[in-house]
Amino acid sequence: MKSNSQTFQDYKVIKEFVLDGVWKIVMDSVKKQRLTIVQSHETISQLEANLKSVELTLKKERESAAEVVYGSIHISILGFDFRKSVFLTLLTFVFAGFVIVISFAIGNMNVMRTRMKEKMVIADVVSNEYEEFKRKTLEKQMKLSRELQTERNRIEELMRA
Repeated sequence: MKSNSQTFQDYKVIKEFVLDGVWKIVMDSVKKQRLTIVQSHETISQLEANLKSVELTLKKERESAAEVVYGSIHISILGFDFRKSVFLTLLTFVFAGFVIVISFAIGNMNVMRTRMKEKMVIADVVSNEYEEFKRKTLEKQMKLSRELQTERNRIEELMRA
């Protein structure tokens, strides 16, 4: 454009149709650049929206994974959340306590059973001694009664004679 232009007093004169052609080319280039910029902005906004949805999905997946991990190491009993290890330890202590209480109760029952057998033996011995005493006392009473009767009979014979 500069080489094809004419000179007029230190100025270059450019033909209008050449300037219009250049101007049209420049405007087409600017429009194309603006269109490219608009398309780039649209692509960027689409990618940002896509990124936000992917971040949201990733956040949901992480929360879901966290819930699964939490659920795998925790247990809920009567509305209280426990770690499974704490629950197992607590359950072991409770079970051990039940075993100790049951063992203590069984031991007490065995001691009571032994004492009851001893008391029954003592009661049987005392009962047998009492029966023996009653029998001997009855025999003595009958012997004394016979002797008394014999003495009465003798006194009666003496009085008759």
